[in-house]
Amino acid sequence: MAETANRPRRIAIWVLRVLLGLAFLTIGVAKLTGSLHTVQTFAAFGWGQWFRYFSGLLDLTGALLVFVPRWTCYGALLLTGTVGLATVLSLTRPSDLWPALTLTLLAGTLAWLTRPRWT
Repeated sequence: MAETANRPRRIAIWVLRVLLGLAFLTIGVAKLTGSLHTVQTFAAFGWGQWFRYFSGLLDLTGALLVFVPRWTCYGALLLTGTVGLATVLSLTRPSDLWPALTLTLLAGTLAWLTRPRWT
């Protein structure tokens, strides 16, 4: 009976892991290679290209951690932080707000679903 009750939770975790992992692998690679207008976006923020590389590495690290069951929560927390900052920065660019906010909420949900439980 307990296994049946946990099945929707396990499915949700699996779906979120795949979606977020693939999304942030793509985002991280785009930042590191300078594709998908990332160079222009980071220049517009005025923080320099070093921050594009740094956030790209954080995105890749978080994405890889999400795929490892034992480290999923920590990868999701890392992604929540990086894309959460992107959400705040997107307040000046409303067209970028909803994708960033959606990814923040999904990563936060995955972190909550996979949080360690000490008894």
